[in-house]
Amino acid sequence: MKTITITYIIMFFFGIYFLLLFLLLHFKNWNKLYDYPPSKRFPTITFLVPAYNEEKSIGNTIKSLLNLTYPKDKKKIIIINDGSKDKTAEIIRGFVKKYKNIKFLDKKNSGKADSLNQALKLVNTELFAVTDADSYPEKEALIKMVGFFEQDEKIAAVTSRVLVKNKNNFIEKYQDLDYNVIAWTRKLLDYVDSVYVTNGPLSIYNTKAAKKLGGFDPKNMTEDIEITWHLLSKGYQTKMSYSAKVYTTVPSRIKQWINQRVRWNLGGLQTIYKYKKYALRENIFGYFVITYVTFSFILALIGIILLARFFWLKFSNYLFLSPYLLQGYNPLLFFKIDFYFTILIIFGLSFLALSIVYYKLALRDSEKRGIFGILIYAFVYRPLYTIPLLMSIYKLIKGEFGWYTK
Repeated sequence: MKTITITYIIMFFFGIYFLLLFLLLHFKNWNKLYDYPPSKRFPTITFLVPAYNEEKSIGNTIKSLLNLTYPKDKKKIIIINDGSKDKTAEIIRGFVKKYKNIKFLDKKNSGKADSLNQALKLVNTELFAVTDADSYPEKEALIKMVGFFEQDEKIAAVTSRVLVKNKNNFIEKYQDLDYNVIAWTRKLLDYVDSVYVTNGPLSIYNTKAAKKLGGFDPKNMTEDIEITWHLLSKGYQTKMSYSAKVYTTVPSRIKQWINQRVRWNLGGLQTIYKYKKYALRENIFGYFVITYVTFSFILALIGIILLARFFWLKFSNYLFLSPYLLQGYNPLLFFKIDFYFTILIIFGLSFLALSIVYYKLALRDSEKRGIFGILIYAFVYRPLYTIPLLMSIYKLIKGEFGWYTK
């Protein structure tokens, strides 16, 4: 029993450590969270938009790219139809006829990464951006991102803040909270040069750097994570513009949400395995990024095991004690409070308090930033992550790497 209690204490210790780290980064940099360097020369850029059966959203995505505040002669768009079976190609052709700066690449279905690689061969601009076919950047998003590339030639990718467009039912509304927390955390990681994901809804890359690496990995299920790690492993830097907003359509049903998270987890595990040789080597990528992401997976798995054990023991204890409870026995008499248990309570309460502070700061721009919404997010929505994580581990063991979409 003492071993289990100590395990809980260690779990809370690492949780408190990372929470304090992020809170310190916030309080040190809170006054420049929304800052971005203005561009002095507006480099040429090509938007790559891979689409598969996106007839409901592709038109609005193209319109949002056309409406971006940026010199028209320096912006191009390539739409890639990845073998869609609906009216996606027909809608794209309509825009191509109307706008000269839009190109259409029609191909057989081969996945997002391969679609991007084929389109990348056609790119002759200094920068290129990737936008999902169900995502909609704000008008000022682009000009709030390109200036980062002028700060340092080592900066090879800049990502944006992703927010939720559809917020109707429970799963959609709490994904909105989730996306706010993820974006805020990612910006804090920017202050220690550790932005380890350049998201699919809107990210910009240095064309020369991406082509030098061979583009995107078609074998990886999360090409946005993989290319970021590839860039970091080669000494490039990645940044985030917290002011650059892009709205994306999120899963509206729990099954879709699970499938999406399974893909994210499998892709993340693939990436960790691919770049494990860089762990604890040379730079911030080796010493912090790989360690932090790997630790997150390990702690999540241990947490699931401990949670399952907790519920099993509670069920067994209540089942065993029920006859005695009916006879008037006080179960608290069997409850032993010792030094380790006291430390566990202190650590647990500290973790809970810091978590609430952390979420309050992260959700400053969210509609559900009250304590009640935060508690539901922490104790109802977040535990749902257990399902896709377990499914991911099961599929990883079986070697199943099918393509999971939302």
